Amino acid sequence: MGLKIAGHLFYGPFPVEKVAIKKNHTPALFAIVCRTGESWNPTFRLIDIGFSGADGITLAQHPPRAAWVAENDGLLQVYLLEIEAHEGDVGSRAAAIIELCRNRYQPPRGIISLAE
Repeated sequence: MGLKIAGHLFYGPFPVEKVAIKKNHTPALFAIVCRTGESWNPTFRLIDIGFSGADGITLAQHPPRAAWVAENDGLLQVYLLEIEAHEGDVGSRAAAIIELCRNRYQPPRGIISLAE
């Protein structure tokens, strides 16, 4: 399954504890999402968005994790969007998508519309 966030199709969901983007993996954006509601009518809320960078990241050990848990009132999930090198400068592209998402959704309270 995937989730369209600001016009970009992120794949997932994954539990926070299981996401580790290694240094030799393709860099990826990670969207921390709270899912609430019934399975037939879910609501998704963007809590945070970030980038693994060239050095990789282990989300279970990421310093903002405590804030994610504090904001969660449902099921905490991670969605990923890989940023390929052939799509231009990876860091600049990731920063532009993060800024777009933060402006549109105002995390940690931004509802992600399924109609996007």
